[in-house]
Amino acid sequence: MNSHSPRAPSRAASASRAASTATASLAAAVALLLGVTACAPSAPAAPAPSASPDEHGIDAGDAAEVAAPARALVIADRNGELTLLDLDTEERSTLAPGHDDVTGLVSDGRLLYRAYDAEGGTVVEVFDSARWTVPHGDHTHSFRGEPRSLGNLEGEGGVRVVAGEQRATIAFASGELILLAHDTLAGGLDAAPHATVDAFGPVAFFADHLLVPTADTGIELLDPAGSPVPGAATPCADPSDADITRVGAVFTCSEGAVLFTREVGGAIAAETIPYPAAAAPVTGLAGRPDRPDLAGVTGAQGAWLLDVRQRQWMLLSSDVPLLRAAALGDDDSRTVAIDADGRVRVLAPDGTVLARTEPLLAASVTDPALRESVQLLVDAQHAYVTDPATGAVHEIDHGDGTVTRTFADLDPRFVQQVG
Repeated sequence: MNSHSPRAPSRAASASRAASTATASLAAAVALLLGVTACAPSAPAAPAPSASPDEHGIDAGDAAEVAAPARALVIADRNGELTLLDLDTEERSTLAPGHDDVTGLVSDGRLLYRAYDAEGGTVVEVFDSARWTVPHGDHTHSFRGEPRSLGNLEGEGGVRVVAGEQRATIAFASGELILLAHDTLAGGLDAAPHATVDAFGPVAFFADHLLVPTADTGIELLDPAGSPVPGAATPCADPSDADITRVGAVFTCSEGAVLFTREVGGAIAAETIPYPAAAAPVTGLAGRPDRPDLAGVTGAQGAWLLDVRQRQWMLLSSDVPLLRAAALGDDDSRTVAIDADGRVRVLAPDGTVLARTEPLLAASVTDPALRESVQLLVDAQHAYVTDPATGAVHEIDHGDGTVTRTFADLDPRFVQQVG
């Protein structure tokens, strides 16, 4: 998930001068987040919900547990208006009115972060879709409530949002970092811990630790008390993306990927998964939430599939350049991709095309002004692709490549899935 408006690392000279202040500030913020998360009181429960914090340790607030995920798409149009499209009923509702200069929409499967340029800085509006699913051992719990706005977060410069494990980091280019946890939402955004740090890439919160790319040492690890772990910095050149997977946190670096995992006892281990020799790198990876695989396009070669469990890169060669790729993380290690002809492909781990559509997106991918707006999302049954040329979102069964539904009259600029 995960980020937009990245900034170039132009302040390396000032990093060392600010290091001690940043470290102290981060330590306080991380400790505050962990302390609030551990002892925050439960929000008032909805009448007769089917689950409660006493039963499962999950604070659902005013939402009720539902039998299946309440899946929905949230689409931002060119005016910034957010439309919530219920995937079960196909009903549409306005989640938020339009806003000028919207630069991105990010989601963690529940919360939505709409960023827009404002005079002198950037504003991130946070919305609670009140639809989410929580992994719980060998099963999950799904919840649904009433959507609401949680307020605004303000900063300077571009912003990156990295989310996972029911928590998110919102990092502004100015160095301001905000830590947001789902189970502290009752306290409002004003209660979210703030810190200042020179982060040269996306910042991730994983297993009660904070992972911070720095100018000199690569990715620094802060422990649950908010203090740097001695000797734990891991080299990572030009970190461009961060994802939270079922296996651990993955950073995309120019030399490959860096994987952070939680060991028995709570310690965090780091290992580098280098690209094969002479491989063209990716700048971003994508996959289903809480799954073990990620994928990203690599120019004319095709795409890379990263099997995080096996610590292995696999090249998905393609006869046509690929524009987008997302790993399904299923037992067959399949990947969904959009090619330069506008077809949606389902690929095996060796690049074999298992299914493909007609060139649905031909008008969008051949128009340079629209190509960057074409987006791809995947869940357990379907892929969702935006077609800005026709104002539609197509739902595709990635089992056989058939188009199961087309949602028209949407003007999709950004799209995210919640539930």
